[in-house]
Amino acid sequence: MLTLCTFTLFAQKFEVRGKIVDSQSKNGIASARVDMVTQSVSTNSAGVFVFSNIDAGDFVLSVSADGFETKRIPIKVTSSVDLGTIDLINKGGDSESGLGELTLSSEDEGKDQAVSALLNATNDVFVSAASYQFGPLFFRMRGLDGKYNSVYMNSVNVNDAETGRAVFSEWGGLNDVIRNRESANGLEPTQFALGGLGGTSNIDTRASMQRKGLRASYALSNRTYNNRLMATYSSGLMQNGWAYTVGGSRRWAQEGYFEGTFNDAYAWFVGAEKKLSENHSLAFTAYGAPYRRGQSSAITQEVADMMGHYYNPNWGWQDGEKRNARVRESHEPMFNLTHYWKINETVKLTTSAAYSFGKTGTTGLNWYNSSDPRPDYYRYLPSYDTIPWIASDVRNAWLTDQTVSQIDWDELYQTNYLANSENKQARYIIENNVTEQNQFYLNSHANVKTGTIGTLSAGVEFSHYKGQHYKVLDDLLGGMFWVDIDQFAERDFTGDSIAIQNDLNNPNRVVKEGDKFGYNYILYQTTATVWALQQFTFSKFDAYVGVAFNYNSFYREGLMRNGLHPDNSYGKSKVNSDPMADVKVGGTYKINGRNYIKVNAARLMRSPELRDAYLSPRTQDRLSTEGAYSDGSSNNRDDIATILSGDISYIVRYPNFNARVTAYQTNFTNNTEIMRFYHDDYKTYVNMVLTGEDITHQGIEVGMQAKITSWLSAVAVGSFGNFRYTNRPMGTINFDNGSQPDTTEMIYLKNFYVGGTPQIASAVGLKFNRNYWFIDINLNYFDKIYLPFNPERRTQKAIENLDPGDPQIATITEQQKLDGGFTLDASIGKSWRINGKYFLNVNFQVSNILNNTDLITGGYEQLRFDFETKNVNKFPPKYYYAMGRNFFFNVGIRF
Repeated sequence: MLTLCTFTLFAQKFEVRGKIVDSQSKNGIASARVDMVTQSVSTNSAGVFVFSNIDAGDFVLSVSADGFETKRIPIKVTSSVDLGTIDLINKGGDSESGLGELTLSSEDEGKDQAVSALLNATNDVFVSAASYQFGPLFFRMRGLDGKYNSVYMNSVNVNDAETGRAVFSEWGGLNDVIRNRESANGLEPTQFALGGLGGTSNIDTRASMQRKGLRASYALSNRTYNNRLMATYSSGLMQNGWAYTVGGSRRWAQEGYFEGTFNDAYAWFVGAEKKLSENHSLAFTAYGAPYRRGQSSAITQEVADMMGHYYNPNWGWQDGEKRNARVRESHEPMFNLTHYWKINETVKLTTSAAYSFGKTGTTGLNWYNSSDPRPDYYRYLPSYDTIPWIASDVRNAWLTDQTVSQIDWDELYQTNYLANSENKQARYIIENNVTEQNQFYLNSHANVKTGTIGTLSAGVEFSHYKGQHYKVLDDLLGGMFWVDIDQFAERDFTGDSIAIQNDLNNPNRVVKEGDKFGYNYILYQTTATVWALQQFTFSKFDAYVGVAFNYNSFYREGLMRNGLHPDNSYGKSKVNSDPMADVKVGGTYKINGRNYIKVNAARLMRSPELRDAYLSPRTQDRLSTEGAYSDGSSNNRDDIATILSGDISYIVRYPNFNARVTAYQTNFTNNTEIMRFYHDDYKTYVNMVLTGEDITHQGIEVGMQAKITSWLSAVAVGSFGNFRYTNRPMGTINFDNGSQPDTTEMIYLKNFYVGGTPQIASAVGLKFNRNYWFIDINLNYFDKIYLPFNPERRTQKAIENLDPGDPQIATITEQQKLDGGFTLDASIGKSWRINGKYFLNVNFQVSNILNNTDLITGGYEQLRFDFETKNVNKFPPKYYYAMGRNFFFNVGIRF
């Protein structure tokens, strides 16, 4: 009988509840995250949280909220526990303002956006460091591209339909209203989706969960913008059941950190929620973030040595002002309506419908029958001239004459005026490459408590996307008109009046400012997902298993009949479909209430992103992997990549010490990659498709935080990765003008490193917190950074006619490893309570205090190679350099 009673006692489940409040205002904190054992919950609008199915034992409760100090509380559970009110110390600062915004300047438009890793920031010490301190080096957790991170807004997946990446600039400047978020790291499960490979986040912008009152702030910086004004007002949930939030911001700079990079960005937000009853609530949100900014570009080492690491070739003087030729402009607002239904004590249903629309465009120079207007064109550099005195004169001109080192706008206008006098088309223009999109979303998921052992989550996701791509003639630069023909085809197919037409339906069309020209097509995509995930909770271990069935269909509609591809460029293409399935499993072994072993594993399937589905979507509807079909049908494609991933973690949680050590490995099989570039050897644009790529990402993550005293903590984190290609894929070159048949070669990439991110990133730091003073200092180290490579330099053709022992073979084929380096960052903040009503905070951050301006953050090898002389320096790599010493100062007030 005694044994039976003891068994019953240990098998009994208990409840732990409490309320999280601001230590000064005593107001409840909505959406605070509370971790206990292996469970995580978020507080409701009143700051209340509840854990169910908790075993007896000793535990550490971890409480974190945006803008507050994390708190860890040891508790002993022998029965149900009400912890009452738990105070969190308000840091008074803007946790996102310390990082500000980074802008990637890349020829890859998918990367050219305001970047924020903050969506994955949690009370996990490693993830927090990776989100803030490693951001300037474009660190990617576990080496994964952003398309493997799933981002939801009010339960709707907002990853871009064409690139697969979340576009954070679509809500840039709305820091105050995106604070409430639920995040899962890596493969860990969530209750709103099966989740992605690299992590999953859901931002909750409903009005009742916003912090009540008015928040206003001003920031001063020397980064991508110089000034920021931001204000948000939230009513909180009123007695009539309504809540509303309005907010907006402006960020601007006449010139950012790089010359010629102006910034003019706005943001707006409107939210309203009605609590219809105790069990029903209806929330509406709408937001947008229009911006316009000048861009910078990567540069070669030769240019950097002459002009400095922050030289920008995209601008020149016009009428006494700097004018940037590459300007990006975007506004893609979203509207969301979400219904929250508490069906009963064990079942909750959340349903969202959303719609987004808008356009994004990037301008650039174009020219006809004239010299290249870009100042850093390789033929204009000193290294192009082999005669020393000529090279010296060219270098001197670069250093002394800005009409040489920058765009000479006066010369472009003068050339067009001369063309006007002969009644000829403009020689130089500014064109705008535009994507105009609209997308409808419908998502619904349910959470069901399945007895005393766990929770079942299941849902459906649906979206329909339409993206129109076209060019607009933005500025004739003093010219009279432009003729819509393909000048490369005109050169290659002399006298062929058909091949040179961009649109055979409107041959030799005269184009004026504001007209579409060049290309015009629409991509359609419909996706649907059905998923379910069961989480189990037992005394000594937890487990979960989840599955998702995904369906993706897409097609292209051409609005111009291209002269080079008259039969497959105009009208609707066939519809292509990709059915896929994902599986996730995992578990946690609870050694005791403070030590755990956690395991996750997944098998996922991914098709190429929509932007890579077609070989050359501007001119034809041929699929990028069409040559890789076994029978030519769209239902037997072999371009579906398989992903096998797993990780194992040891986690320690004590009141004064917490740590996590994780080992992980992810294998990508049959991956597809496509590159589009001008081929200098063939004198035409080509599409290079790599098929059958196998890639492995493996490594270790370490994060530790220890309280030295009640007001001083030490932090140490590190990521040690090994991201490599593990086979030799095939590379097929397709000639965009159809002048030659496709050529296929083996690409010798085995054991090459994945580029674009530090594979080693680490930091040590101290955190001071006393009397509402907050001081952080961190020393960061980055290494094992490899440059993304040109596949054509790793072919047999690139080294043919060279003797086996020729040292030039290594020069051509070896991948470049960039130098590692240190950065030192520090921040200080202070907050005050004024008259018991107003909360004033000031914080100041300095990054790269040591002013390490030699640290290369990334870049790329040019996709051009001199096959005749095999001179790798003819088209040398281009680099991005880390900002030197930079600062961010913010003052804010709440009441």
